Amino acid sequence: MLDIFFMTFFIVVLIDWSMILNCLSFMFIITLFKICDSGMNLFKLIMILLSIWLLCMMFYSVHNNERSFLLALIFMLVLMSLEITFMSYKMIFFYIGFEMSVIPVLIIILGWGYQPDRIEAGMYMLLYTVFFSLPLLLGIFYMNYMTNIFMITVLMFIMSFMVKLPMFGVHMWLPRAHVEAPVYGSMILAGVMLKLGGYGIIKVSFFLGDFLYKYCKLLVVYSVVGGFLLSLICFMQSDMKMLVAYSSIVHMSLVLSGLLTLKSIGLSGAIFMMIGHGLCSSGLFCVLGFTYNRTHTRSIFFNKGLIFIMPLISLWWFLFCSSNLSFPPCLNLSGELFLFISILHWEPSMFFILMMLGTISSLYSIYLFSFTQHGKYLKSYSYMNLSMMESLGLMLHWFPLNILVFDLHLMMF
Repeated sequence: MLDIFFMTFFIVVLIDWSMILNCLSFMFIITLFKICDSGMNLFKLIMILLSIWLLCMMFYSVHNNERSFLLALIFMLVLMSLEITFMSYKMIFFYIGFEMSVIPVLIIILGWGYQPDRIEAGMYMLLYTVFFSLPLLLGIFYMNYMTNIFMITVLMFIMSFMVKLPMFGVHMWLPRAHVEAPVYGSMILAGVMLKLGGYGIIKVSFFLGDFLYKYCKLLVVYSVVGGFLLSLICFMQSDMKMLVAYSSIVHMSLVLSGLLTLKSIGLSGAIFMMIGHGLCSSGLFCVLGFTYNRTHTRSIFFNKGLIFIMPLISLWWFLFCSSNLSFPPCLNLSGELFLFISILHWEPSMFFILMMLGTISSLYSIYLFSFTQHGKYLKSYSYMNLSMMESLGLMLHWFPLNILVFDLHLMMF
């Protein structure tokens, strides 16, 4: 897998965007030929494939006026840090890549953000990730000297991953970062960065599995209840970007609960959900960014009646909102079913709260689509429809999201 990393290193020197996209496509094909691996290597390859695919979509989403060598360099630094994280076998190298991935996203938010509040949002993200990552660094250094592992030791290892997912209670950095980030910043945040937390929990479960099962039972219940509360908070949002950001946290709360049950069906469901959510949420932020570029507002109350003036954008809103509520044949459907089965097998008494969570999480996607696409539009003129490049980027999000479900065996350990 080092050949992929060195190829990324040499792509950085390219200046022309079309050449970078061609090289990334070539990297994707080479990585795809290695998909015959199994076990943890298969999961690493899947996450690297997802990272390369979404990075190509980020290049597609950048407007011609914003294209610069500096921005392309930052995109490639994001990919390099993710490859270090996913490829590393030693925990210290995993930690280095895990922390390196924050820096390019922070630069994107501070340099290409929309509003003056981006400085505060960047500090939120930096403080949350660095402060909760310090216990993980201590745990890595003293791992060989630990004779007795207690709950505080387990929390040292997984607290950083729960913030990165994020878990309810330590999630406040994510909505602020999404609101201030540009389209491509939100795409990489929702598409890959949130998956680092799930990947980290899977990685530490190989040597802390028994202790996770012993000490983290309360976290499963807490995460499901937190996901239910956040799904209710989605109905209180007037900013479309905040609503999509909170919906990401709801999905990741299910992933965290399924992983902590330590069941094989929960692991498979978490992998399906992470891949499906990476494509679906990135596509939602992408179509939201295209809408914002035309209406110059993210408010649900001002974006009304878009189906009458921009029907093609409205079609993509429908496709991604239906995927967000796990409508078949979306990959999110199989992920949610596997995770629900895993949690119910772990504790059957959680049936009612899971039923409420599944219902409410479907309703806020319907709420988002119906309030923005229907009704009387407040302005009296129409906008330019989607360009061919923008439509291609959205299609490349939606197509694998609804095709991969037909052969789930490709993504199972």
